[in-house]
This record gives sequence, structure tokens and C-alpha cells, in this order.
Amino acid sequence: MYQLKQPFFIFGLLLAASLLACTPAPAETPPPAPRIDVLAELLANKRYSEALDLLETAAAGRPTDPAPLIQTGQIYVRQHRWLLAEDAFNRALARDSASALATAGLAEIRLSQDNWPQAQSLWQKAIELNPDLPGGFTGLGRTHLFRLEFDAARAAFAQQLEHTPDPEAEWYLAALDAPLDVAAASERLLAIPPDAPADVMARRDYLLAALAPFTASSPRGEVAQAVGAALVQAGLWPLAVNALQIARAENAAAAPAKRAETLAFLGHALAQAGQPALDLFEQARQLNPDSALPLYFYGMYLRQQEAFKAAETLFQQAIKRDPNNAAIYAELAQTKVQQGDFAAAEAQFEAAAGAANNDATIQMLRVRFHGGRGYHVLEAGIPAAEAVIAGDEGNAEAHDWLGWMYFTTGQTDKAEEQLRKAIELDPERASAHYRLGRLLEKKAPEEAAEHFRRAVDLDTDGFFRDESLKALQRLDGDELNMRPRNQE
Repeated sequence: MYQLKQPFFIFGLLLAASLLACTPAPAETPPPAPRIDVLAELLANKRYSEALDLLETAAAGRPTDPAPLIQTGQIYVRQHRWLLAEDAFNRALARDSASALATAGLAEIRLSQDNWPQAQSLWQKAIELNPDLPGGFTGLGRTHLFRLEFDAARAAFAQQLEHTPDPEAEWYLAALDAPLDVAAASERLLAIPPDAPADVMARRDYLLAALAPFTASSPRGEVAQAVGAALVQAGLWPLAVNALQIARAENAAAAPAKRAETLAFLGHALAQAGQPALDLFEQARQLNPDSALPLYFYGMYLRQQEAFKAAETLFQQAIKRDPNNAAIYAELAQTKVQQGDFAAAEAQFEAAAGAANNDATIQMLRVRFHGGRGYHVLEAGIPAAEAVIAGDEGNAEAHDWLGWMYFTTGQTDKAEEQLRKAIELDPERASAHYRLGRLLEKKAPEEAAEHFRRAVDLDTDGFFRDESLKALQRLDGDELNMRPRNQE
């Protein structure tokens, strides 16, 4: 759900800082820097390709100015195009070796690559170059979090607030406070201004909801356990480890079942953070042999390590202990998918849907399986997507998948209707733009090209961007072939 590596807010601050460097050049110096308002509008609308074209022209015409290259790198960071971003920042540093913004850009890239020592070194260098760099100490704090250095992370976030206001640093401090001090954490969260970026506001509201049942007099072990579980569900692994380690210490004298639950969650968070955890799963199993939770988390770890048979055994054992838990069936289904046993996977997805009373979240797992694998699309995939939409007309992902499945089964009119609906509901849905481009490629190539370009701009995973770039090359080739040749 939420990822600590998310660079968008920090790079929003850095982009704002770098835009200020785009002052108009003297009249005799062609070409001028891109106008701030034009560039800002393109970035706000995520028209990254157009922005990159402007910046490329500016960088070529202003060979000593690092600003266009820094902004280019920051756009590539937003798109998760790490190699291109690194090249842009290095070229900027070749023009200005003391650029804090370019150094911070390289730090963000190293953090994305899990190269935490180098990320830390680069953040420190960027801060030395400019202690008031927007988000600089926050980036350093995030790096400490990934290294599970919680005191150092807290200090960095606090330093950020001493230099410049930063809602993200405020949120991280609240998340670190939450397991120990409900009142202090709530106060920090409520102090985040309402005009903070949407991602920060969503995390703020999520953490406030997790703290809502508790007061300053609530047992700290219960608070820490609940906060840790909420952070696990959000995928915020280092913060979850912090909370669950506190819960482990606070619940040391609790009943075995409670301690087993804490250890199972802690083991899962540590495993996802890349730390050893098998002993915690085993301790949890010994403390409460009847619990499905340690088996479930241990099975997830083994599936991720591609130990499929061992994972399957643990999931089967977990189902015996908790036969109405849809999540366990879903994990078993994913295990079957990874082994290529689609028939068995389909059966487990159906079992998951039944256990969850056809909950939309579980149903979407079925939709993704059938649509993504092209397996029993007519018999099961399309009906599953239609069922989700019947219960939630505003589910853009379901419309997207339904459109794709209609397209792959030759129902192009229905496909176009569903894909356009998906884009109407979520204009930034890269997969829907790509799929609609595919559908329109022959009958409306100009519109198809526009959707492919939007997919290139919006996709951060790479697949739809790469496929869209290939499609644009095909369209360019078709256009060249259709042009009349000069007659001799």
C-alpha cells in the first residue's frame, strides 16, 4: 500500500527547488530556460515526455547550466527509470560538482537499489552542501529506517524540522512515536497541514485510524501490537519492525497466544525487511501450536524464496487450523500459479472467494489471475470482473481488466467501452491507456499513439512503458510506410 521508498513527495520538494533555478536567461543567450509556469503545468499533469523534450533542448543550449539536467533526473526518478536518472544527475554534477540537488538525486537512486551505505553517504554529502535542502534530512532518515537504525532515523527527521518544515518528516516521527505515546503521535499527525501531499495525508489518516481505539492510558503492549499490525498491512516494514519490537518487549509476560501473535507479525516484518526471521516463526509455533498465523507468514516467506512445496505444506496446515481464512487460500493459489498449476490455482482462488463471501478484494485476485494469465477468461475471468463491477461501479481496475479480457476474446466494442470507463475513473491508469492504445492501433492510430504516450509517462513498473514504446515505434514505421514516395 504505502512504501518507504516512495520518492514522490521528497522529489516534489526538490523539483520545486530546482524550478526556482529556471530563471530566464539573458536575451542574447539562446535558448532560454523553460518557463517555470509551463514546466510546472506539464509536471502537475504528468506530461513527462513533453517536459523532458523542453529540458533536453534547454540542456543542449545552456551547456554550463545544471538545472535542466537536474530536473530531467528528477522526472526519471518519478518514473522509476533509474539508469536514465543516474545519467542525468551525473551530467549535472559534471557541470556543477557542488550541486546538492543532483547529489540528493543520486542518493534517492541508491536508496531505491537498496544500496543503503552509499545512499546514506550521498544524503550526508547533499546536506553538507546545503543544510536547508528540502527533504534532505528526511531522505537520510528514511535511509536509517531501512537499516533499522531507529534512533538515528528519529534524529534525522527531527533535524529536518529544525531546518525546514516537512510534513513527511512529521509523519515519520509520529509513526515512530505511535507504539509508545499515543498522545504525542496523534498531536504530530494532527499538526500536518491539510495542504500536504495526498500520499502523506492518506498515511496520516491511516495511522490516526489505527490509533483511534486507544488513549494515553491504554496498555502500551496493546497499542504497539495494533500499530505494528497496521504498519504490516500497509507494507511499511521498517516501521512495523520498530513497533513490533516494542510490542515484544511490552508483552514479554503476556499469555503464550499473545506472544505468539507478536512474534509471528515481527517475523513477517523482519523477513520482508530482508532480515533473518525463521527462529521467530518457530518460536511462535511452539508458543501456540493451534495458531494459523505463524504457518501463514512462514509459508509466505518460503513462497517468496521459491520453496513452493514447503510453502504449500505450511499453507495446508494453516487452513486446517483456520479453514475460513480467505488470505491463506489466496496465498496457496499464488503458490500454485508460480508452479504453473493453473487448474489448482483456480480452485484455490474460488475457495478464497467463498471464504470471503465474494469480497471484492479477493475477487480482484481472481480477476488478475484469469486476465493476466489468459486462463479460462470467458468461463471465469469475465464473470468475476463483472461481479466486482456490479458491486462497485467505480472500480477502475475491474473495468480495466474487463476491457482487456473482452479485447483478448475479440469483443472489441465492449472492450473499448470498459477501457474508456477505466480511464474516466482513473485518468492516470497506465495499463488502461496501453490497452486502449492496443485496441485503437489499427483503426485510430493517432489516438492510439496519444494513449501509448500517456502510458509511457505514467507507468512506474516498466512493463506498460516498454510495450508502449515498442508500439509507438510500430506506429512511426507504419506512418513512414504510408507516406508517398518521391517520383523520379
